[in-house]
Amino acid sequence: MSYDALFSPIKLRGLELKNRIVLPGMNTKLVKNKHDVADDLPAYHAARAAGGCGLNIVELVSICPECHAYLYLGLYNEHHRDELKKVTKAIHDNGGKAAVQIWHGGFVPADFFDKTNKLETPETLTVERIHEIIKQFGASAKLAVEAGFDALELHGAHTYLPHEFMNPSLNTRTDEYGNQSLENRCRFNLEVIREMRANMPEDMPLLMRLDAVDEMLPKVTTVEETIQFINWAEEAGVDAIDLSRGNARSLATVYEVPPYNLEPGFNMENIAKIKKAINIPVIGVGRVNMPELANKLIEDGDIDMIAVGRAQLADAEWCNKAKEGRECDIRRCIGCTEGCYDKVIDPKATHITCTRNPMLCLEYKGMPKAETAKNVMIIGGGIGGLVTAEILKERGHNPVVYEASECPGGRFVLAGKAPKKQEFEDAVKWEVEQCKKMGIEIKTNTTVTPEMIAEVKPDHVVVATGSEFAMPDLPGVDGADIVTAEDVLAGKAEAKGEILILGGGLVGCETAQYLVNKGEKNVRVMDSRRVGKAMGMLRSMFLDIEYPGKTIQKSNRSKVTAIGDHTVDYKFTDKFKKTSNKSRSFDTLVLATGAKSRPTEDLTSKCEELGIAYNVIGDAKKVNMGIDATADAYKVGMEI
Repeated sequence: MSYDALFSPIKLRGLELKNRIVLPGMNTKLVKNKHDVADDLPAYHAARAAGGCGLNIVELVSICPECHAYLYLGLYNEHHRDELKKVTKAIHDNGGKAAVQIWHGGFVPADFFDKTNKLETPETLTVERIHEIIKQFGASAKLAVEAGFDALELHGAHTYLPHEFMNPSLNTRTDEYGNQSLENRCRFNLEVIREMRANMPEDMPLLMRLDAVDEMLPKVTTVEETIQFINWAEEAGVDAIDLSRGNARSLATVYEVPPYNLEPGFNMENIAKIKKAINIPVIGVGRVNMPELANKLIEDGDIDMIAVGRAQLADAEWCNKAKEGRECDIRRCIGCTEGCYDKVIDPKATHITCTRNPMLCLEYKGMPKAETAKNVMIIGGGIGGLVTAEILKERGHNPVVYEASECPGGRFVLAGKAPKKQEFEDAVKWEVEQCKKMGIEIKTNTTVTPEMIAEVKPDHVVVATGSEFAMPDLPGVDGADIVTAEDVLAGKAEAKGEILILGGGLVGCETAQYLVNKGEKNVRVMDSRRVGKAMGMLRSMFLDIEYPGKTIQKSNRSKVTAIGDHTVDYKFTDKFKKTSNKSRSFDTLVLATGAKSRPTEDLTSKCEELGIAYNVIGDAKKVNMGIDATADAYKVGMEI
């Protein structure tokens, strides 16, 4: 299939882009010590420029020390400028064009501050400091030009300082920059635009990121006010508008990095309304992860360009594959947000990563060919085993996958049964097809025994046998009308009447969603911790957005101590509540109490006896998330 609209050129001022695809600025955590760029950030951008992207927008850069949180690079001195030259060169050398987000974070980066930072919001700034910040935006723009960028982007969305000035809830000033009128609320942004424009070449385009919808705050900037501002911004020097969604002071933060709860293109209706009323080109943002939808949105005139962000994290060759008609080969983003968001807010994580693409941010390492081709037995055809096989094959080894069941896929197949998670099952089916295309043999209905290892005599063994349901150690757990969440999701068991789900992790909460969507009216989730905590922040927030009030009832910090005849005994784990035993009845009890690694000692012992090198990966090593299984797959695949 051809995508003529998507791959048609577009001109912004004096800059011609070869296609309509934009890699938006996304936090990678690759900046070193706040001030330096190593090999990884240029290689990350080089991969996506070589992958065919029309415009790479480098993640936001701070305009001053006050807002320079540790996650980000600065752009307020010559050292920052020279460091960013490494990135622009990498993009240009690989056939791309480069832009950068110029940024003052206002409220948002407070959690990432160190002692050099100072919280600056509209309510804390003097007029003199406002004027100084405006000048700093201009100085940063000048340095960006010197760094070799082809375009600049002013970030005015997501509760950053320009957004705070525009929003009537976040701007409580009473002077000329205050919220008495739209003109006053927009004054700061328009002065910043004029200052940046004055420090840029005449033919260099200036973009601005805004929220298409300002929402979930006591007072918001209306769509009509946003349209008016964009028309003023055009007069001040903005050449294209980049319309995102979300803020960090409400549940609307879920729209900034949209998980699988949101359908691809979820923001486009809002964007199309704005586009009809303005004159400058519009970049659409809204979890568009496949070229068919991207092309149609441009073809229909809803947008002019498309931000393809997480999809290009999952597959750096997204653009080339789409242009060449190989869309079936695109490694598709599944919206899990485990690597691209959860790792950003995890202080232990050194960079973002991706469940589908564990090589993300490690592109600089390449994919070196193996010195000696080895015959590798991979025991287990789940996501970890399949990805291991692909990496080994690409490096020149001879992997064979042994899967005990009739169909490969493991727990990803089960995950795909939960509401809005079909992409998970699709993903693991895609991995199976990729293995077949690469000539990797997958032996199904084959349970590997120690004797089989001795018979095959592989050079290396990878144990990826995954996990199995862990029955809780509770009195009465074998009583009537007690089923497992896995059997419910797989359609092997029913839950009816007053349903109590024991376990409020990812599986427990998704089972609750599954049952409510089927029409069950009385579903309660009970956990000794906060229900939904293990889901990750964004997906947990969607529990409240999609299932408000008592749609799914929650018993937080409630530890079950025993199971009776259609009753459970429990006590509170919250130290502020009385811990005396309580009781709750049920018609069906659903066990979602976690999983445990399948036993592997017989397999690994045989390997040791025979002197065969081996690795244990994924849930077989430690029960965790899919992203951990593919990370193990990459590590082992690169080491063998």
